Amino acid sequence: MKKTFFNLLQVFSLRHGSNKFGSALSFATLALVLSLSTGAFAGNIKESSVPAVVKSYVEKVYPRVSPVEWNYEEKGNYYNAEFKIDGAKYSLDISPEGSLINSTNEIAASQLPKAAEVYIGKQYPGFRIKEARKLVRRGSTYYETDIQGQNSNQMLTFSESGNLLDKKL
Repeated sequence: MKKTFFNLLQVFSLRHGSNKFGSALSFATLALVLSLSTGAFAGNIKESSVPAVVKSYVEKVYPRVSPVEWNYEEKGNYYNAEFKIDGAKYSLDISPEGSLINSTNEIAASQLPKAAEVYIGKQYPGFRIKEARKLVRRGSTYYETDIQGQNSNQMLTFSESGNLLDKKL
């Protein structure tokens, strides 16, 4: 959020830089409005604000985590942990009681189910796999992959066994 906030301020100041007094006043107004509006949304929280049972889940299941970025999502009443392991991004949604709700992590294309690899090879000749992710949603495992062809990008979703479930352009 900080990066976006400061980028907006920089763009705003560049556009309104001719009148120094007006620019400073407009800049201050924009800064105040943005800072007040960002306070209305759940955002990053300090690790000390995360319940021990939630932190414990991450530490037990992913003992090699890099620093964890924590968020609290008020609307869904869950904590989100984002971190990297060996360069791969992970995102976990965890209940306040310490139970996994959802997870998403980057994987190598070779970790897709074999049936998914075969499907892509037959149905999308000449396409390459740009990204692959493993998703766990309320106990069910899925795989998503972004593929790229000559003039087309698609996102395919597969079941744990490799059956196509969804495709989006």
